[in-house]
Amino acid sequence: MVNELLLFSIIAGIIFFGFGGEIFFKRTGISYYLFLILIGVVLGPLLGVFPRQPLIPVLGVFSSFTLIMILFYSGMDMRIREVIKESPRTLVQVTVYVVSSIFVIGISLHFILGWDLIQSLIFGSMVGGETASVVVIPLSRSLNLGNNTITFLTLESILNSIYSIVFYTAFVGLYKSGIPSWTAPLATIGMNFTIGIAIGVILSIAWMFVLKFFRDFKYTYVLTLGLLLTTYAVTEVLHGSGLVAVLIFGLFLGSSKAVLTRFRQKFDVADLKNQFYKFQGEISFLMETFFFVFLGLVFVIKPSEVLSNLVFGLFILGILMTFRFIATRLSTKNSALHADRYAIFLICAQGVVPATLSISALSDGIPLANTFVSLAVYVIILTNIVTTVGLMMLVRKNRNGNGQKTNEATSPR
Repeated sequence: MVNELLLFSIIAGIIFFGFGGEIFFKRTGISYYLFLILIGVVLGPLLGVFPRQPLIPVLGVFSSFTLIMILFYSGMDMRIREVIKESPRTLVQVTVYVVSSIFVIGISLHFILGWDLIQSLIFGSMVGGETASVVVIPLSRSLNLGNNTITFLTLESILNSIYSIVFYTAFVGLYKSGIPSWTAPLATIGMNFTIGIAIGVILSIAWMFVLKFFRDFKYTYVLTLGLLLTTYAVTEVLHGSGLVAVLIFGLFLGSSKAVLTRFRQKFDVADLKNQFYKFQGEISFLMETFFFVFLGLVFVIKPSEVLSNLVFGLFILGILMTFRFIATRLSTKNSALHADRYAIFLICAQGVVPATLSISALSDGIPLANTFVSLAVYVIILTNIVTTVGLMMLVRKNRNGNGQKTNEATSPR
C-alpha cells in the first residue's frame, strides 16, 4: 500500500513534469505523452509502486471523465460558423481515414491473428484514425499554418474522436448482444449522433438563459460543470452519445453571442464563457497528464511479445498512413488547404481516445483487452514519432527552400 507522503510526492512530481512537458512541447513540437506513459510504466509494471488490478475499475470512470472534459474544452475553442464552413471537407477526411482504417485494421488482424471478428473491429475502432486534439491544436498553431488549415485540423481531431468512440460503443454493444447484424452499428451511430446533438443543443441554449440570472453568483462554473455531467448522463440514458452532447454543449456555449443573436437577445454571457474556458483548460490539462501516467500503470510488459507487438504496431501504422494520405489528397483537392497538405498528412499523433477506449475494454470485459492496451500504447508512440520527426523534417525543408529562393532572388545574373 502506498503511504500518504509518497503518494502526495508522486502526484506533485507528475504535475510538475506535466507542466514542464507542456512548455517543452510548445518549444520543440515533441509530445510529452510518451514520457508520461514511461513514468507510469516505471511506477507500475517495473517498480510495482502501484498495483495494476485495483486501478482497472477506477480507470474506466476516469477515462470517461477525461473525455468529457477534453471534448467540452475543445467545443468551447471552436465557432459554429467555422465548423459549418469546414465541415464538408472535414467529413471527407474523417470518413475516408477513420472508417477505412477501422475496418481494414479489424479485418486484417482477424485473418492474421485469428481474433474474433467483432473483437478485432473493437480494436480497430480504438486506433483507427484518432488525432489527439491536445497535440493537434497547439502544434498546428505553432507551425504558422493558415487559419482554414488550423480549423480543419481542429475539427478533424474532434470528429475522428467521436467516430472512434461511437464505432467502439456500437461494436461493444454488438459483441455483448451477440446479434449477428451489420445494420446495428449503423443504426446505433445514427441514433447516437441525432440524440446527442439534439440534447446538447437544447440544454446549452437553455443554460445560456439560466446564466442570465446567475451571472453575478459565485461558483457558476461549478454549476455549469454539474449540468455538463447531467447532459452526459441524460443523453446516455436515452441511448444517445453523451460525448457528442458534451461537444455540442461546449460548441454552443463557446459561440454564445452568435446563438443569442439568433434568438434576438441583447444580453451576452461572454465574460462567463471566458472564465469557463480558462478553468476548463486547467482541468483538461490535469486530467490528460494523469491519464497517460495511469495508462503506463496498467501497461503489461511481456518480453516475449515486445518484438511481435512492435511489428504489428508498425503494420497498423502503415495502414493508418496509407489511408491518411488518400484522405488528405481527397479533402484538400482544389482548395486553399492544398498548400498545407503535407502538414495535414503528417499530423497523425494519437493520444487520449485510443488510450481511454483500450482501458474501457478492460472494464467492459473484452477478452483481448490486455492485448489491446499494449498494442494501443505502441500505436500512440509510433504515431507521435511520425508526427514529431515528419514535421521537423518538413520545417527544415521549408526553411531551406525559402533560403534558396531568397538567394536566387538576390544573386546577380
